[in-house]
This record gives sequence, C-alpha cells and structure tokens, in this order.
Amino acid sequence: MKGNIMADESGEKRKSFDKSHFSQPADVLNIVLDHITQGMVVVGPDYRTLAFNRHFEAMFQLPHGTVELGVDFRDILKIWAATTGQDQQMLDYAIYQLDEPATFEFEFPQLINNEPRWCLLTHNPLPGKGFVRTFTDITKRKALEASLMKLSSEDPLTGLYNRRTILDSLEEEIKRGQRYKHPLSFLMMDIDHFKKINDQWGHPTGDEVLKSFAAACQSMMRDADKVGRFGGEEFAMILPETGMKDAEPVAERIRKITAEMEIHTKRSTAPIPVTVSVGVTTTADGDDAETVIARADEALYEAKNSGRNRVVCR
Repeated sequence: MKGNIMADESGEKRKSFDKSHFSQPADVLNIVLDHITQGMVVVGPDYRTLAFNRHFEAMFQLPHGTVELGVDFRDILKIWAATTGQDQQMLDYAIYQLDEPATFEFEFPQLINNEPRWCLLTHNPLPGKGFVRTFTDITKRKALEASLMKLSSEDPLTGLYNRRTILDSLEEEIKRGQRYKHPLSFLMMDIDHFKKINDQWGHPTGDEVLKSFAAACQSMMRDADKVGRFGGEEFAMILPETGMKDAEPVAERIRKITAEMEIHTKRSTAPIPVTVSVGVTTTADGDDAETVIARADEALYEAKNSGRNRVVCR
C-alpha cells in the first residue's frame, strides 16, 4: 500500500494530507504506513503481502519491484537473503519464523550496499494467522553497545583486557580445559623496578613503558591466548591448550623482548632499561582460578626475590 498521491496546480505529485482526500480508512492507513519511521509489512495467512510502506522497501535496498501487493513473502525473503549477504541457514530460519504464533523480537546483522547494518525485527501475529512485522535500524545502538562493552572489558591505557575480564576468562578456560582434559597455562608478569622508572623519568614515560610492554605481549599471542593488565605494572596471560613445556618458552620470549625494548625520553639519549619477571604455572586437577593465580604469584615472587628479569615455573 502506498500513500494517496495527487497532483497540485503545478502538475507535480505530492502526498495529500487534506481530510477530504483520505476519508476512507484505507487512505488513512496509507498515510500512517508511509509516515512511520520503521519499515512495516502486513502478510496474510497464505503468506501473501497485504500492505507495506516505503521504509520497508528502502531500508533493505531490494531490487525494484521485489515488494508488491500479493507477492508471496517467502519469495521476498529469498531476494532479501541474497541481497543482504545472508546464508542458507539464516534464510531457512527466517522462513520458519513466519509461522510463529506468538509475538517476538529478533536482532540480526546484514549488509546494505556492502555496509554492515543491524536490524530489529518485531513480529506480531494477526487473528486467524498472518502477521504484522516492523523493522527498525539499530546500527547506532549496536555500535554504542559495542563501545560500552569495550570500555567495560579493556584497560584504557594499554588496550589490553582488564583484571575482571581476565579473571572471568580464566574461570571459563579452566572449566573448558578440565572438561576436555586439555592443558592450560597462566603467566603472571611484573615489570621490574617500575616505581623507580616513574620516579626518575616521570609518569608519562612509565605509561609509555606499560604500552610498549602490552604491544610486545600482543605481538606473540595466538588467537586463543588472552593477555590483560592485572593492575599497576602487573600483567597476566592465559595460554589455552598449552602445557608447561610450551608455556616456559613463551615466558622466556616475553622476558627477552622486554629487555630489548627501547624506551626513549627527552632526559636521556640512551634507552631506558626495562626488564620483567614472570611466574608460570599449569593447571592441575581440582584447580580453580584462585589457586592458579596464587601459584603463579608464588612463582613470580620467587623470580623477583632471586634477582628479577627471569622466569620461574611452578
């Protein structure tokens, strides 16, 4: 259905808003449909399209002529899937949902002109089958949610995970490792004499050390690994599917690459020396996050007490 169109004195087409031009209920419906901000479609019990508005056509950028009165809505969905980058599984699910007898909402991603977009579908069944659906572009809302999620899970200085996220991830990985009998290693890392760096060279230089160390850790991580800032100058790394034999060389590479970092300051022509101490542990039966962290902390404490710039495994 489209809003009633009439010609003005200049011959140009325009929407009619005079009551005399939409005295019939259908005319009022036309105006309402075309002036709501959401896409809308009404589908009958035989899946035939009974009404739709211009926003529904525009928001999916479907080929001209795709949406017409009387067209089987399942055919429209097939064109929608091909146009917006959906796979066969998503198309099958979308068609299956047409017979849902209860109201529901569903959020889904899509590509509109090759640009990622998010849509909120609201499905309202009609008496005797059929339904009304509205479609709302929620791309901005999803971007805000992602931004807030990032802020809540990341350390703002280094961009690494924060302490809470690492703790949650460690709990999950321990459970997964125990379920499948797979090894998991955990590293606690502490930059040596960091207070002295701050005191001697200033906090901006200390921040640069932290960011450089974070980047060094990220440079050697696998996709499944996770590294985070535990607090201050202390960092932690989770190594799934990794036993002690493979975790120790990772820790040694971190120690070596840290010692090779070149942090410069205007107060000195020579790079500031930076080293790190690392405690390494591997999970055992019955471990939880608290026991794993405590054991890695003990190894780190030993590395610090035995001269720093070294790796200790427990």
